[in-house]
Parts: sequence; C-alpha cells; structure tokens
Amino acid sequence: MALGSFGMGGMVSKYLATPEGQAAVLNYLTSDEGIAMLKKFIATPGGQKTMLSILPSILDGLSLSSEVKDAVLDSIEKSV
Repeated sequence: MALGSFGMGGMVSKYLATPEGQAAVLNYLTSDEGIAMLKKFIATPGGQKTMLSILPSILDGLSLSSEVKDAVLDSIEKSV
C-alpha cells in the first residue's frame, strides 16, 4: 500500500523525524521481529544495494581510519 496516496506519507515522515519516532524505530529494529526483518531485507539484491550505499555513512560514524573503511567496503563489494 502506498501511504502517500492517503496523505499519510507526510504524517509518517514528520513522526519519524521526531525523537519519539526515532526511538520507536530503534526499539522495533532492535527487537527480534525487527532484526529478522532486516536480515530478510539484507538478503535481497535490493537490500544489499541499499546497505552498500549507506555503509560509508555508518563507517564514518564509527571513526575508523580511511584504510579500515576502504578494506571493509572492498571486502563487502567483492562478496556481493
């Protein structure tokens, strides 16, 4: 279902931009159900493409050296 067609897309986006919305997402994604959903998504070609596109930002947040970031990205790209 396309939530935007019912005008809910904007409401959902606004909620997710709030601290409460972000906490709700974090709580879901760290639950058993959320982790299972992420594993299933990451196993798909679209999920792998998405993860590769956001991985640099995640690695930047970990304050790793550029050499380590490059090694991680290279090893993942070779395995996909």
